[in-house]
Amino acid sequence: MKRIIKLVLFLILILQFVFPASVSAQNYRFEVTVMEVEAYVEDDGSLSLWYYIQFQNSANADPIDFVDIGMPSSAYNLASIQAEIDGKAINKIESSPYVPNGFALALESDSIPPGQSGLVTIWIPGIKNVLSAYDGGDREDYTNFQFTPNWFDANYERSTQTHYRMTIILPPGVGDNEGVYYTPQGWPGDSSPDDTGRTEAEERVYYSWFTTNANVHTRYLFGAAFPSRLVPEDTLITKPPQDTTPGIVREPQGFLPSFFAFFSNNLCCCGIGTFFIGMFGFVFYQATIGANKRKMAYLPPKMKIEGNGIKRGLTAVEAAILMEQPMDKIFTMILFGVLKKEAATVVKEDPLEVIASKPLPEGLHAYETEFLEAIALSGVQRRTAMQNLMVTLVKSVSAKMKGFSHKETVAYYKDIMQRAWKMVEESDTPEVKSERYNQAMEWTMLDDRYQERTRRTFTTGPVFVPVWWPRYSPSYRRSIGGTTSNPVPAQKTAPGGGKVSLPNIPGSNFAANVINGATAMSAGVIGNLTSFTNSITSRTNPIPVSSSSGSGGFRGGGGGGGGSSCACACACAGCACACAGGGR
Repeated sequence: MKRIIKLVLFLILILQFVFPASVSAQNYRFEVTVMEVEAYVEDDGSLSLWYYIQFQNSANADPIDFVDIGMPSSAYNLASIQAEIDGKAINKIESSPYVPNGFALALESDSIPPGQSGLVTIWIPGIKNVLSAYDGGDREDYTNFQFTPNWFDANYERSTQTHYRMTIILPPGVGDNEGVYYTPQGWPGDSSPDDTGRTEAEERVYYSWFTTNANVHTRYLFGAAFPSRLVPEDTLITKPPQDTTPGIVREPQGFLPSFFAFFSNNLCCCGIGTFFIGMFGFVFYQATIGANKRKMAYLPPKMKIEGNGIKRGLTAVEAAILMEQPMDKIFTMILFGVLKKEAATVVKEDPLEVIASKPLPEGLHAYETEFLEAIALSGVQRRTAMQNLMVTLVKSVSAKMKGFSHKETVAYYKDIMQRAWKMVEESDTPEVKSERYNQAMEWTMLDDRYQERTRRTFTTGPVFVPVWWPRYSPSYRRSIGGTTSNPVPAQKTAPGGGKVSLPNIPGSNFAANVINGATAMSAGVIGNLTSFTNSITSRTNPIPVSSSSGSGGFRGGGGGGGGSSCACACACAGCACACAGGGR
């Protein structure tokens, strides 16, 4: 072991002599006042990049005569790059001597003088090896794209209020609810895109972030995911490319120079970088297992920031949101709520069809009214309306929870749920049990073991069906001579004028019908539950990108006079990061 340590120290000592830190003789100091980046993920699996960089050179600095741009992958064609300075073509584009995986723009006679500004635009098509298979546990058959735009060495770039826009354009064919963006890492602006939509030319889905208080010496990580069917499978890679040299390079000659050049350029990746990536892989693996156990994750993180006290007064549906209950269960709770209020009738069970009463009764919650409006639609329109309803509901609950303790509030409503079940289960007679269940039905549905508990509670003995049952069960409605417009044709009244329960049915039938409500809701209304929920999550709680450091999980980059280091350390297990290195 001591010999190994001595050998490493010896090699490091040699490196200091053979490869002393590059110190530019020139005095570069500038600010990037405007930075715009567009990352186009193409249908062939490649990446096209467009940079718009407005430089403001310092009055006491030397002219900006070279601009180094880091690349996310070594698989690109230097000859395909097109660049301009103030509208004039930049003809000399070569491999960068400072950025291990990048190129240099020689401005030559168009160098930016001290105290002056200059606009550099760059178009880089056909960059390969930037996509990977999405390996999170919350979705299947998705492709991952993560990208850090070019940054400059902090010794040179001094901006603090850069007007910075970053846009990711997904491949053609991404559906309205199929694209997912990641929460940016290190980004000083809003974590949500300030603009989303489709491009005019090809109607491609895009996500665009903007802020006025960025800089261009910090590494910002952006990303998105989309269905894998849209790009060739053989374009995906499973790990970051080990070869970080650009397509056209100045190779050192001879064995020892080549060895030391490789070792110098890859020291962090081969040693410390490998350790941290391996450690991250383990952590990510554990997190994935946890994600598989909790399939729903649509709550905004800020809702779980602990406040003080319990938020009382939530409805059972709102409490279900707080507990991140499955979407199909929540919609079923809403359905039972509008049925009990005589606001709707189930016309058909499979596939589920529901019509609203006319006129609607008073006292409906906003989400109940939206539910009735949404379910009256069909196909994609209904699914989209249901998603919008759920997003609105999640945001509404999040607003109500501001300042309150998530943990204490969840415990409070779980206690209500347990007391509701206890009240039902301890009933002495079928009549009392049926009545108590009718009163507490929505609260009992908060139980994770709701189906099992309902089946166990009502399997034996009769159930005196509630007055809303004919509205829920078309077969039962027909058996008593009811119609859609008049579900209960012969409603009886008690001596005091109140309503009484209708005749009883076998408890097993009742339990099966109630339990199947969520299944019917999922199959007939929202479709694939995972896909539906993912579309909500992408808007209320975008998939976070795990990182190994506070700066976004990347190590290295740099350049411009500071020597070489790893171009990029990937921010998630099994995926490739498009990491652009820094330079002059």
